[in-house]
Amino acid sequence: MPYTAKAVANEFLEVAKRDGESLSAMKLQKLVYFAHGWHLALVDKPLFRESIEAWQFGPVVPELYHTFKRFGSDPVTEEAGEYVFSGGTFRRHIPRVENSDDGEARKCALDVIKRVWSVYAPYNAVKLSNATHLPGTPWYQVYKPGERHLVIPNDIIKDYFKSMIANGNR
Repeated sequence: MPYTAKAVANEFLEVAKRDGESLSAMKLQKLVYFAHGWHLALVDKPLFRESIEAWQFGPVVPELYHTFKRFGSDPVTEEAGEYVFSGGTFRRHIPRVENSDDGEARKCALDVIKRVWSVYAPYNAVKLSNATHLPGTPWYQVYKPGERHLVIPNDIIKDYFKSMIANGNR
């Protein structure tokens, strides 16, 4: 079962914190996108259920954008949360992949997240964004200047990341 994009983002925030790093909202968006792409290519299933749209500065999960836009270009200092009604009251819940009970699927998702972190963390947000704009990328295939809410289909993302594997790019 796919997770939420917020749960995936929270895993990146946790691993960054563990490594003494900080993440801007833009870099977080790109890491979540790369994790989703690699998960699609390796497991043939989406990592999260939300759609990814082709925006001016690359692939964006709109819900994550709205959650973290208040940080601007500053480091994100708070995990993504949501309010759930439980026991007659609303409480703030922090979604995490780590806390799911999906067993092997959870382990695989966390392995992909950790691998994406180890490969892409050294790059800044602009470099990661530029990488998503290269000819042939899913964003490049879908983006149309001035048009909004153009969803990048998971099949296009999966095919692109599978082609990276076929070409020896892991």
